[in-house]
Amino acid sequence: MHELSEPPAVRAPQSARIPLQSPASALRCPVCLGVERIGATYAERSFGPGTSMTAIAESIADDLGFCERHGLGLGLGLGLGLDAARSTRIAHAFAVAIARIEPLLHESVVDERCRRLFFSTGRRCPACAADDSAAGRLLAPIRQGWLRTPDDAGELEALCRHHFQSLASRLALEPRGRAIQRYLEAVEAAAQELTRSPDAWMARALALIGQEAPDEVIAGAPDPDDASRRMQDLLAAPDACPICQAIGGARRHWLQGLRWAGEHGATEYLWLFAPCCVRHVAEARRLGNAGLLEGVAAFALAGIGEQLRQQLASIVHELALSQQAKPVWHRPRRRRRDKPAAAAVPARRRFVLCCQGCEAEAIALERTCAELLECLRKPRGRDLLARGHGLCLRHLAHLLPIAAQDTVRVFLRDLHLARLRSLQTALTSGHGASVPWREAVHRFGGWPE
Repeated sequence: MHELSEPPAVRAPQSARIPLQSPASALRCPVCLGVERIGATYAERSFGPGTSMTAIAESIADDLGFCERHGLGLGLGLGLGLDAARSTRIAHAFAVAIARIEPLLHESVVDERCRRLFFSTGRRCPACAADDSAAGRLLAPIRQGWLRTPDDAGELEALCRHHFQSLASRLALEPRGRAIQRYLEAVEAAAQELTRSPDAWMARALALIGQEAPDEVIAGAPDPDDASRRMQDLLAAPDACPICQAIGGARRHWLQGLRWAGEHGATEYLWLFAPCCVRHVAEARRLGNAGLLEGVAAFALAGIGEQLRQQLASIVHELALSQQAKPVWHRPRRRRRDKPAAAAVPARRRFVLCCQGCEAEAIALERTCAELLECLRKPRGRDLLARGHGLCLRHLAHLLPIAAQDTVRVFLRDLHLARLRSLQTALTSGHGASVPWREAVHRFGGWPE
């Protein structure tokens, strides 16, 4: 787990240059806007008439369904006219995906064919992959324009942090350093202006983080904090994965802490709760506290600025090393030291930008997996899980490699194979609105309740 440390204060920019003429001129990252327009038609393009269900079924099987955001959107039918024929196509895609996954559950978890299924390093949501591909196409002309006219950095500075990092990663070392320097100045200027005029510059700060400007802040009703629910209750839940429920409880518990920091003006403790990723900043906006949102935005901009400074220092160091003459002889390693080593000079403490919402969910995932595996060692725990909803496929893939090989792993495999076969039968035998494809979306990806 990353070591928590309060980020350094945002320094004033080297020049008084404001990145844009007015904060209203860049309310959103242009690539985010383009990706949203293209992504709105993803469901229609993937499940519409004339599309290959085999291709989307392979993606669903390889990536174990959709992420929380896209899974919820698909389940609600967003961007998709739901008629009987389209529901049948979605059901067919998930039925084919189940047929591709079933044989892998019989293999050893160390088998070559199972690595992609059981280890998530190469796995991502098919809709997110389509969004990344669209973002790459939209970033290409911005990158080429920056290389042609480095002095004109308007489009570069309008990008959010995520899309700027994607653009910078494709640049050579020296132009990457120039781009990071310009973007760092834009972030510092936005952070400075945010402290002076929060109302006018909040939209600009959120655009750099990757959020849209809030038209109005509406406080939502506080959700109950159920992070302390017993594992027995989670296992027996009839309509949700127990790990998904635990992660949802941890998210609500984190939001309660963030709400407390905002309501009590505890800005000195905000760094213990503050989010910085797009998803959890959006959750913070739902709390309806304008002062809290200002603190969250300032925290995120401070962290982004510090990360950019570290990247810039690394590039400067790399360029300095590249200009040194390289020795052509081999210097053998010395096995003994003639003199005692000098005392090591303590290096400057590195600040790691870590979203506390993501950290809370990651801790909940590992802790819940350990508790669940311990419960499944006993017949009582296995009986509760068998009578409940069971695991979603994403968390099943997370749990199987670390489960005990004799009893627990065999139980999990057999239980969920039976659930998948039952679901596959329902998908292939249903018609029209009776096809349970929404259950398949939920069974594959799951999401925190």
